[in-house]
This record gives sequence, C-alpha cells and structure tokens, in this order.
Amino acid sequence: MTLLIGLAGLAVDIGRMYVIRGELQSFTDAAALNAALAMDGSASGQARARTGAAQLAEGPHAMRWDMGTQTITHIETSFPADPNGRRLVRVTATEPAPIIFMRLFQPFSSSAVAAASVAARDGGSVRLIQ
Repeated sequence: MTLLIGLAGLAVDIGRMYVIRGELQSFTDAAALNAALAMDGSASGQARARTGAAQLAEGPHAMRWDMGTQTITHIETSFPADPNGRRLVRVTATEPAPIIFMRLFQPFSSSAVAAASVAARDGGSVRLIQ
C-alpha cells in the first residue's frame, strides 16, 4: 500500500509539471509570434520585440501558469541568426514548479519547468518554426 501511495504521489507531481509546461508552451508560442510581429530588422524593432514578448504576461488579461494563478516572470527573448535571411525570435519561459510528493526523494521544494518557442518573420508573414 505504501508503494502504491508513493507512486500515486509521484504521478501527481509529474502530471502537474506537464500541465505547467503546457501552460508555459502556450505562452511562449503566443509571445514568440507577438515578438516576431514587432520585428523590422532594426535595433528599435528588437526592443519592441522584447516588449511584445513580455506584454502577454502583464495586465488584466495576462497569460499565467499553475492553473492560471501565477504570473509568468522568468522570460528570456533572444534573436538567433538564420542562414536563410529570416528574422528569428526565441522566447523562453522558466518557472519553479512546486513539488509536493517528490520531496521524499529530493530535498527541494520546486523543480524548474521551461518551455521555448521560435518564430520567424519573412517579409510580411510570421510563423512558428519551433
């Protein structure tokens, strides 16, 4: 019975991490597309892209994680080079997922969960590529 309860607890924690990762993935997909729309190839376009990515985590209609209860705060925006000449933007979000049952196996109270998306702007079109 103890083993069964332990496995159920492990499944709950891992399942929660998958849900949080899905929420972060939805955010990074939307943020990468929003950032790519703001890019125009200039330095000010990159600044607007960074702001555009973070906009979705602010305000009354902000995207959130942990079943919509926590604000997404750890957002990184970068601009990788592309040999095909497209303007790329990569948005990464990382948050500490709370651990309840797995504390028996590790001394931490949370585990980092991350998601990333890459969007490309080629002329007037914008699309997710990763």
